[in-house]
Amino acid sequence: MGGQDGFAEFVAAHRRDLLGTALLLTGDRLDAEELVQVALVRTRRAMSSATGPPADPLGTARRALVTRATRRGSWRPAGGEVVGEVPDQPAAAVDDELARALRELPHRTRAAVVLRHHDGLDEASVAAQLGCPVPTAAAEVARGVAQLRPAVRPDPYRPAHPVSEEQRLHDALARLATAPGRWRLDGPQAVADVGSRRAGRRRRALGAVVLAGLLVAGVVTLDRPAPVPAPSADAATAAEPAAPADPLPPVPVLTGPARGSLVGDPAFLAAAQQAGWGSMEAPRVADRTVVFAGDTPSGRAVLVVGTVLEDFRGVWLTGPVGAPPSELTPHVPRGLGESRPLSLLLGGPGPASLIVLAGREDVVEVSDRLLVGPRGTVGRRYTPVETVDGVAVVPASTTEDGPAISVRVTREGRVVHRSAVDWPGDRPGRTVPLPELTSLRPTAGPADGRVLAAALVGVAVPLGVEPAGLQPELLWNGELPLSTGPGSVVVVLARSPGGSLVVTTWAGGGGGAVTCGTQTPAGSTDPATLTIVRVCDVEPPGLRWADGLQWLVVTAPAAGTVAEVLDDGERVLTSLPLAGGGAVTVLPQGARSVRVLDATGAPVARAPVPAPPTQPFGDFGSGLQR
Repeated sequence: MGGQDGFAEFVAAHRRDLLGTALLLTGDRLDAEELVQVALVRTRRAMSSATGPPADPLGTARRALVTRATRRGSWRPAGGEVVGEVPDQPAAAVDDELARALRELPHRTRAAVVLRHHDGLDEASVAAQLGCPVPTAAAEVARGVAQLRPAVRPDPYRPAHPVSEEQRLHDALARLATAPGRWRLDGPQAVADVGSRRAGRRRRALGAVVLAGLLVAGVVTLDRPAPVPAPSADAATAAEPAAPADPLPPVPVLTGPARGSLVGDPAFLAAAQQAGWGSMEAPRVADRTVVFAGDTPSGRAVLVVGTVLEDFRGVWLTGPVGAPPSELTPHVPRGLGESRPLSLLLGGPGPASLIVLAGREDVVEVSDRLLVGPRGTVGRRYTPVETVDGVAVVPASTTEDGPAISVRVTREGRVVHRSAVDWPGDRPGRTVPLPELTSLRPTAGPADGRVLAAALVGVAVPLGVEPAGLQPELLWNGELPLSTGPGSVVVVLARSPGGSLVVTTWAGGGGGAVTCGTQTPAGSTDPATLTIVRVCDVEPPGLRWADGLQWLVVTAPAAGTVAEVLDDGERVLTSLPLAGGGAVTVLPQGARSVRVLDATGAPVARAPVPAPPTQPFGDFGSGLQR
């Protein structure tokens, strides 16, 4: 075990467990990985000692973890930017409570509990790792367990609860130790990193000797060390599984036998099969199938399907836990199909429960919201959630206006479904008024309140926050001369939780509104310098605009006085005065870019003319993947 090959085998066998222990000791993924690398350097040095490798290299590594973790200030890296990741998996409330309680323990007590109840060491081994007498170690464990006890309770999302408190604590710590996310290094990279650190330490030691000689000789010129490259931000983003051209054969999803926590109650299932479907024509009772029947912490849900004249239909029946089928409220599912995964969100606004029905061998992944980084990068991270027979029931949450959640289902490593979730939430009216906004740039009049509200909600929901939490501002608004009457266009500026700007443009009138697109400038961008060019496709239902009519919307910095619309050959198709801070015109045919000029005719800014958006902001997915 003393050679490089033996050390690589040790890392392959034990690094994953060490990372879990370190994550419990630190509560931070980056700190945990750095802690493990420091411990591995010490372990490698011990394994290559002239006196022979240690009898227990794993114990050596654990002891290094504990020693460093209980002296946090002595090892934490300094000076580097740490970019925290928001976990996508909706963590169970019970686990959240335990994580908070664990963070509040003193470092030494925390280490004692982790070693005893996660790593499974006996009290004598815990004492050896902590470097203290056995009674002291036992007292630390007891003290920590007593402080954690209120957070160690049965989880309503896990039907099978361990009988003993000790087993519940062990299981909960194991879940926290395997929290979703990506480590910066894999096993071989970790081994190489240890070698690099040891070589660097030897170089520094040799350098100290050489430096001493140089100082004696009167030579004082020193070389600066090469900078260490920062970890790539792309490494933290999970890659979307590639979908080959040939789709997988369909797998029946919404079929019997029934799944869920109530399948053991045949009388309930029989009553659910006979329950009413509201105003929708239902199949004959004999032709109905109960696909799901279960209770969640947010309520009871039953899915019943059937066929009427070859038309596959279904209905969700929802209500409080304990309600009989006759008292449940029918809700028609969105995107129903016998081979399509289906989701439903119960509860909210606020805490809720997510139900996902997929194929019995499928992998269900959940993204709780859209992530927009400080440089304007946009994407989602999906994390697998626990399923039983193809059914996932997990905690979730929703804003007052709807959920930010997207569900992805993979089969044989390929994405077969990705979509938003169905939320029949009760929306009787806003409990918190939308913020009142005043335009930052000159306008001809006030914005249409309904269009402004649609813009605020449209950008806030995918980010998983209430509109006021985005610190929104109205960048500009203008009139839209509709054939049915006056309309309005608004350009709203918001700030994402990740530090980026989010600029969304909406247009509407007559009671309706449509999105014209959203862009995400870097958070360091000065809003006063923004030039926004969008195309509003005016074919929404209910507005009865002329077929195919599209509007070009331009708003520019204060220095801009004229916007020139150019084609591919740089010819000016039309010039728009910007005296009011922006302009709206019918989109000229062949328009490719907009050039903004100041009063002297000098260019101020330039922006391409984008196509109208084909998908709403949020990247939820469109359902079945072909």
